[in-house]
Amino acid sequence: MIKVGIAGAENPMAGELLRLCLRHPDVDIVSAYAGSLAGLSVGAFHHGFIGEENIVFSSNFDATNLDVAFIFNPLYSDSDWAKLMADRQNLRLIIFPGAESVATALPRTPVYGLSEMNRKPMVRGAREALVPDSIASPVLTALYPFASHLLLRGDLDINVEVPADMISDSALNKSEREIERELASVQASFLGKVRIHAKESAGPRAMKISMRLPSTVALEEILKAYDSVYDDHNFTFVVTHPVGPEEVESTNKIIISLSKPSSSEIDINIVADPRMRGGAGEAIHIMNLLLGLHEKTGLDLKTSAWMSPKVKGNGLK
Repeated sequence: MIKVGIAGAENPMAGELLRLCLRHPDVDIVSAYAGSLAGLSVGAFHHGFIGEENIVFSSNFDATNLDVAFIFNPLYSDSDWAKLMADRQNLRLIIFPGAESVATALPRTPVYGLSEMNRKPMVRGAREALVPDSIASPVLTALYPFASHLLLRGDLDINVEVPADMISDSALNKSEREIERELASVQASFLGKVRIHAKESAGPRAMKISMRLPSTVALEEILKAYDSVYDDHNFTFVVTHPVGPEEVESTNKIIISLSKPSSSEIDINIVADPRMRGGAGEAIHIMNLLLGLHEKTGLDLKTSAWMSPKVKGNGLK
């Protein structure tokens, strides 16, 4: 069994991750660290655990006996992380947005954990990976075939509908810079600016993204380009008809709908679950790849409905 620990298990996304870990046939949850909640049952804080295995928040985080550490909270000093990874050659680190400072302490640069772009590095010996941002993950998945064929030009205006807790100037700015950085790593000639225009989505698991790109390439040729990249991927699907977020809710899927409003433009519409892509589902996917498991292991069933932690003010309900 894969011994897993979570640093910062009080994070709302950690609740989703714990539910996925419970379902994963190869995972043993060794530690769910949340210092302020130590000794409390996870089910008293995160929804969906009544009747499941009783996991208790731990008061310490010892990564020396883990196979995989999911990091929401850096906890250790930079030098401690560097020493830990040098001493524990079998340990894998999966670093969530907000804990990126861990990456600066490591002797190797972590892989950007978007499998649609970087599956090969993850299955060929990588030990550390960054979980993509929830907006960046589907946007980059949709644009990677364009970038890999050197088809991007100019600035990108991206319309996004996401849950209200994901909308802030700092969060959106981070998403914009992440998308710019990763696109430029694929298409060096891409120097455009990314601008995200966000509004609140209809539900906590709904994310809809739309953009219009200049493109004189025929739709049939664009579909061939997508197929050449994603024909053997398990979570990305391309269609030519409209789809709604209900198609992806509680799954790790990204569905991309393509259409040509004119001979010189292409419309790209994307739906994904922001609690899974760029979140808990993506992290499990990364773990599977780092450890040589089939990428769908533990991700072939829907998770329970997203709900925020059971907190009101500073106490439990």
